[in-house]
Amino acid sequence: MARVAGNFIRLSVEAPHRTIAEAVLDRRVLTVSLGTLPRPDGADLRRKLREIRDVFDFVKFGDNPRARARVSPWAAAAVALGQGLEPIVHVGCRDRNRLALRSDLLGGRLLGVRNVLCLRGDEIEVSDQPDARAVRDLDVVDLIGLAADDFCVLAACDPAVEMSDDHAARLRSKIAAGAQLLETQPVFDPDGFARWLRQLREAGIDVPVLVDVSVVTTQPEAELLDRIPYVAAPPDLPARVGRDPDTGIALAAGLVAELLELDGVAGCHLSLVRGDPAASLAVLERLR
Repeated sequence: MARVAGNFIRLSVEAPHRTIAEAVLDRRVLTVSLGTLPRPDGADLRRKLREIRDVFDFVKFGDNPRARARVSPWAAAAVALGQGLEPIVHVGCRDRNRLALRSDLLGGRLLGVRNVLCLRGDEIEVSDQPDARAVRDLDVVDLIGLAADDFCVLAACDPAVEMSDDHAARLRSKIAAGAQLLETQPVFDPDGFARWLRQLREAGIDVPVLVDVSVVTTQPEAELLDRIPYVAAPPDLPARVGRDPDTGIALAAGLVAELLELDGVAGCHLSLVRGDPAASLAVLERLR
């Protein structure tokens, strides 16, 4: 076990094949990603999974992030299950119609996947394929409803968006459709997030919140954050990381420690830009 800001985070996997909604009933959780998987390198993925499987609760796989073709998150999830980790699969509306989405969800259940994050998906205009076209047969609320009978569903939220009546209504519609948790866009301002969280609760939305924390270790990684939609990293982060690579690790560890102090935070997701598990393990070392 590791003690983080008064909360115990488990450093060994005790009961695989649980939903994240079940896990957060017991304790705060940590989840992690392994980058965007641009190549189908099974040996490398298995190596990374072995490095993290004893210390993280769940591993997340993106669905063509930034509108770029990547390894299927369902295929990656199957590899993770084979290595004894519980996956959370991103499912986006952008690239598939309702038949294809339903087929993927059915296949995911056959594989044994139990957790999905339903997303609208980044705009197709940011793709590296200029002739690609978005499908968007279903809205994300429809997708949540499609998935909710068979999966524990997470839904996205953005603390940088003002908690207006319309925004709160949108989040309520996701929860009414079946979302059991909310997951944020990357957070860099814990005080601003705390205000947003209070407003969320005042709006009557009380589901657990998983907070995304980006982990960068190089100047190019920090610069890449500036090109990712809806991510508002500190403008001086590339220069700071360029001077001292440990800056990104220290920043992430400090954010996790502070965020876990907040009531209603179910845990944190460590988002690795390049997917090197050493960075996430370094964050944990600072939290011990």
